[in-house]
Amino acid sequence: MTKQAFLSVETESQLHDYCHEIIHNPEITWVAMDTEFVREDTYFPKLSLVQIQNCLGQAAIIDPLKIQESHNNQTTSNAFNPLIELLCDPHTLKVFHCARQDIEVLYQLAHRLPVSIFDTQIATLFLKHGEMAGFARVVKEALGITIDKSQTRTNWHTRPLSEEQIQYALDDVRYLAPLYKHCLKNLTKAQLNAVTEDCTTLLNPALYTLNPKEAGKKIKGIKNYKPKQRAIVFALAEWREQFAMKHNQPKKWVMSDEVITQIAKRPPKTVEALYKVPNIKSSSVMAYGQEWIALIDQVFAQSADQWPQPPPKHPTPTAQEEAIIQLIMAYAQQIAIEYRLNLHSLVQRNDIIAILQHQPPEKPLFSGWRNQLFGQPVQDLLNEKKALIISQQAIRLHCIENTKQEAPNA
Repeated sequence: MTKQAFLSVETESQLHDYCHEIIHNPEITWVAMDTEFVREDTYFPKLSLVQIQNCLGQAAIIDPLKIQESHNNQTTSNAFNPLIELLCDPHTLKVFHCARQDIEVLYQLAHRLPVSIFDTQIATLFLKHGEMAGFARVVKEALGITIDKSQTRTNWHTRPLSEEQIQYALDDVRYLAPLYKHCLKNLTKAQLNAVTEDCTTLLNPALYTLNPKEAGKKIKGIKNYKPKQRAIVFALAEWREQFAMKHNQPKKWVMSDEVITQIAKRPPKTVEALYKVPNIKSSSVMAYGQEWIALIDQVFAQSADQWPQPPPKHPTPTAQEEAIIQLIMAYAQQIAIEYRLNLHSLVQRNDIIAILQHQPPEKPLFSGWRNQLFGQPVQDLLNEKKALIISQQAIRLHCIENTKQEAPNA
């Protein structure tokens, strides 16, 4: 392992000097950033390290635990104000790989979102590395560099950190910087604009603002549930979210998604009946069963118009629409194959139905990377600007010259 020199930032004054040097140095226009955190037994992630390498190649490791210790028991947000100032500096671009998880943990410092970010995970999607591609795999495929992953499951809250841990942490910014340059070199202007659009979406406060009342919307498998069943799901999910936040515990420790959906599917009337729910924890029933039954009773006491309604269904497609849907889905499948995407992450059948019936699709098909890869091409197809052909045993988009295609003879 090649050792990389770095600046160690362990006090509030060191953090102040380091961040202000970046902000006020006109030669530093961007920095590569990464975080290490622990979230095995808590609801909120615990920040362990912040790694930064600026565009001049200078690396630093910021130790939040030691900075907190040096802060004389004052509020954590005050201690990290210099870092927050750097994150919110619009003139310094912050480069991440899979920015959302880093933003989530950094947001806990002062409940402020970064400004001006670039996510190489989104950018390398255009280079056909696949969606949600891990950093090590992308670096291997794009740069031909194999990153040591021996510390993947290390406890980043332990101190002192070993030399192996430090160098492992530094690798995540040491190679993020050239990966960013690789993206700038190989993406088109339109693709870079799409990345910027998606990164702006990532900075929506709603993504990081905790709202227990919305917790039920994240529960999967309730698409066909009746309104009363959905109301029970929402009530239990809200209770679980509030409990997990209050006690800073993982949500599933007290009640899993499966248990919530099973309870809502066949609502028990007594605490004793809860014990028959598959995979439910007896200890949780003993401790909280009475509260859960009370929530179910409250749902039953409500009027039907108070229950959450399922999303409206699209009208059944006509035979002609069905033919078009199948054609467009075949093209979507081709894109998914070529760009190593999960088809459902790109588009679903209901999205195509919505487009044909002039309704908004569920996914943001007309913004960011989806618009570049699929949304705009589909609009061109529907507006008769382009056509689909089979070329070299693959489905390709083909520009239509100013000649109308005639329908085949009946």
